[in-house]
Amino acid sequence: MKRLFKILFFICSLFITKQAFSQMNYSISYSSTCVGTAIQFNSNVFETAPFPDSVKWNFGDTASGMLNTANGILQPTHIYNLPGTYIVTLHVVDGGAGTIDLTDTINFVLPVVHNFGPDVFLCGDTGTYIINAPAIPNAIYEWNDDTTTLGPVLAVKESGTYTVKINGCQVTDTIGVFFSREPELNLGNNHIMCNGEQITLDASSENATYQWYLNGANLNFSQSQLPVTAPGGNYVVQVNVPGCGNYTDSVNISFSNYTAPSFSLGPDTLLCPKETYLLHAHANGATSYVWGSKGLDIDDAVNNNIGTDSFLRINNAGRYWAFVTIAKTCEVVDTTIVRYRGNKQLNFNDTALCQGNTLILDADFGTGIYKWEAFPPQRDDQNNTNQSTYYIYSPGFFTVTAQVGHCIFKDSLNVVFNDTLQLALPKDTTLCQGETFIITPTANTTDYTWQDGSKTTTYTALRTGMYSIIAKNGCGADTAQMNIVFNPCPCALLLPNTFTPNGDGLNDNFRPLHACDMENYSMTIFNRYGEKIYFSNDPLQGWDGKIKGSLLNMGTYVWFVSYIKTSTQELIQKKGSVLLLR
Repeated sequence: MKRLFKILFFICSLFITKQAFSQMNYSISYSSTCVGTAIQFNSNVFETAPFPDSVKWNFGDTASGMLNTANGILQPTHIYNLPGTYIVTLHVVDGGAGTIDLTDTINFVLPVVHNFGPDVFLCGDTGTYIINAPAIPNAIYEWNDDTTTLGPVLAVKESGTYTVKINGCQVTDTIGVFFSREPELNLGNNHIMCNGEQITLDASSENATYQWYLNGANLNFSQSQLPVTAPGGNYVVQVNVPGCGNYTDSVNISFSNYTAPSFSLGPDTLLCPKETYLLHAHANGATSYVWGSKGLDIDDAVNNNIGTDSFLRINNAGRYWAFVTIAKTCEVVDTTIVRYRGNKQLNFNDTALCQGNTLILDADFGTGIYKWEAFPPQRDDQNNTNQSTYYIYSPGFFTVTAQVGHCIFKDSLNVVFNDTLQLALPKDTTLCQGETFIITPTANTTDYTWQDGSKTTTYTALRTGMYSIIAKNGCGADTAQMNIVFNPCPCALLLPNTFTPNGDGLNDNFRPLHACDMENYSMTIFNRYGEKIYFSNDPLQGWDGKIKGSLLNMGTYVWFVSYIKTSTQELIQKKGSVLLLR
């Protein structure tokens, strides 16, 4: 029977597959309809027949000569040099799909010639610029950075180079749109510097060009930062930002003959996340201090007076400088850069692995010092290693400490190893029809799939059949099955031979115990004189040993039972006796 089922299933499978081939809607597809570009052709035929016996393309372009056809190529390319309507054909022969012929009529067009005009420079970073492409009725527009704009008008809010395809053909021009921030130009306060000092004037701005002047003379210097040394003078910078215009600032820097002692804020500093830092501007003979700062981005604002103490508490990245007045005569200056390490953290989660697997942990912060610990210890070559990578072979609790510079990072995790999945079902069993059997699998998982696709942790069997289950956990899958047979069982109706109607709640009634469906039931009880003393047609109702409410004497009583077995409509009659005791 099982063999016959498999044969029928195989035949049905073949039939369905053939039917799918015959109902498939095949078509030719192509990458664009643009003259002068390499167009790639394809067909969904090759989804059904990925390895056909024969493939022949004809592009309908007789002017292309030998290039008009392609044989044996599933996705050929072809270039049409003239606009017009072309008939493309495809002939495919495949052992499974059969012979398939497809035809498509395609209109190839010239790319749209258009001039968007010169690139556009706008001032401010919150504006909008409208780009207009040629308006062609029923055309399809594809802008290079915006898949939601389908028409000829594009609203631009970010700097970039923009172009558009119309009906799949690239327009012949592009346009650049650039948004520039208005510069916050600030060369700072006038200063009298001590002999030998150098100060750097910073005019950095976004998308800007620079020209510097000293005492009205052009310095022919076009960088954003100008180093200034003696003799100094009046410095002017002219900054041009496309779209915003020209901006000018000036400052007077002079130099004293007084030579001050050396002064330094120290080297640039890399801090840990959320760390604070103190900069000290101690210098011999110092009489006053002025701190300034600027963020690390080119368009960050300059703050020329953020403190007047000999120290400055830092909690933000940036460039910091201090002008220190020496002996109330002249100033010395130094600049330092403070950066914060990225907010990278160790983040190892508790993990469950399968037996035989290895967990690789990577705490790589670059150059640093690492310490791993395992509880209980693993292999000798693993515990207390100082490498950034750690291999876990066995269960346990693991910790890592990474020191990068003066930053310390810590984390820990617990690792367990699960056993390979083992699944079992109860043994095959036989039951009576009408009974139920709850199948409870045994496995180290609760991810089950039964033969009917249900996902419950138990399954209630109601009919004869083979019941199967697939169980899965992180370590694999297992299957099991059991056979359950439900047989028609004989209709059993039993009556006790003794009962004790004394009101103690135990065996107080005489009634049948039955395990089958019945109808037209009746039970009659007689005394030893043949007198009828009890009658009932309810199998759940029993005789309490009384007649008309009065208790009868101890003794033997005769019963007669009649019923029809529902499943077979067989009439069954039984008789016997019961002993009434007190």
